[in-house]
Amino acid sequence: MKSILICPAERPALAKMAEVAPLVTLPILGRSLAEYWLEHLAALGAREVRVLAADRPEQVRAHLGDGARWGLRIEVIPVIRELTAAEARAKYLRAASADWLADPNDVIVLDHLPGLSRHRLLDSAAEWFEAVFAWLSRTASPLRVGLHEVQPGVWAGLHTHIAPSAQLHAPCWLGENVWIGANAVVGPMAVVEDRVFVEAGASISRSVIGTETFVGRLTDLKDSLAWGSLLVNWRTGSALEVADPFLLCALHQHHTLIKRSNWLARVAALWLMLATLPAAASVMLRSKWRGNPILRKKQAVCPQARTAAVVDHRFVYYELASVNRWLRRWPQLWNVIQGQFTWVGNRPLSPTDAAELRNEFERLWLAAPIGMISLADAAGCPQAFNDEARTHASYYAVKANWRLDCRIVARALGASLFGVRPAAQTEAMAVSFRPPVVKGGG
Repeated sequence: MKSILICPAERPALAKMAEVAPLVTLPILGRSLAEYWLEHLAALGAREVRVLAADRPEQVRAHLGDGARWGLRIEVIPVIRELTAAEARAKYLRAASADWLADPNDVIVLDHLPGLSRHRLLDSAAEWFEAVFAWLSRTASPLRVGLHEVQPGVWAGLHTHIAPSAQLHAPCWLGENVWIGANAVVGPMAVVEDRVFVEAGASISRSVIGTETFVGRLTDLKDSLAWGSLLVNWRTGSALEVADPFLLCALHQHHTLIKRSNWLARVAALWLMLATLPAAASVMLRSKWRGNPILRKKQAVCPQARTAAVVDHRFVYYELASVNRWLRRWPQLWNVIQGQFTWVGNRPLSPTDAAELRNEFERLWLAAPIGMISLADAAGCPQAFNDEARTHASYYAVKANWRLDCRIVARALGASLFGVRPAAQTEAMAVSFRPPVVKGGG
């Protein structure tokens, strides 16, 4: 069975939102409008879907792929203008053909969600907001794998971190890889899409926050649709670009890249390298005497100003072989002296590991400078490249400041010099580094 989906072109009421991406690809509770319709058509028995796209068809094609994930075959057809349903039937459907789904599912204009024809979500920002919550009230629990009801009327996706002091008020929906800071207030009537950072003290109510968005400390969002730095008041329809990235911005643009070690940090690294030279020399001589390699040559991907991992930009660094993790990093003090590393940052990633970063949230790892000590080290993360380490690295890329750097150094020194485990740190330090993880799906 076949069907046609018509992607909307111009919608004056949502012109600013359409600048972010084609309207049919914008997220609504974790998936796009086009994805919901393809899932619906597959359930109706469709096997082939033609998607008519006048607005950035190449982006629509990249977003939907070939349709295999729905068991469909998808063909995205660029068109000069948005066709009406009648025009599409006349042009693409054969009369008396039994290959097409029955009317009205043979040709569908993507201006509403399946089963919510009364909510024309593209007519205005207010209609968009109302349609999102109508959809939430209808399909919240089975919406995606791993979604978990953390309290009545409050849903959270996989790998979402919520500070103990944060307040969540129903109805409230949090996507995957969301970070909610201390004393933040989210809800009522709040949707926070995937990979959003909400800093401490921020407040979000009667609002939808799009993917990859940074909401700064003490920012108060009400009656809003926010994507990156774009802020739309859905009640009035007014829109503006927020100029201050510390209030609201695209997450991949808010990072610390790329700070260089200052002269004081380089002098400290030189002093520490000389002071620990006897210990390092002893390790190297012992390795040589035993016939073991002295140094390991490693490659790292350079930090980069954008979140698409470019593994071609790389450099070589070294570590000592056959020794504990801190002394093993002794040769990297030379990288600090040269300005390639900083004292505190994210640990270097090999090209292989960098290629495994799954999305822009995880690729924030590369948006911070490479450091001798990382937030994952301070938090006692047992593995250098697991989900926990990725979350710490992404958090640091957004949150980095001198106070956090000092806490990381203090905690790492406490663990290495005095054997203080992360669990034994003060509660305030624990909150700073490791908010509880809410993981759906058991």
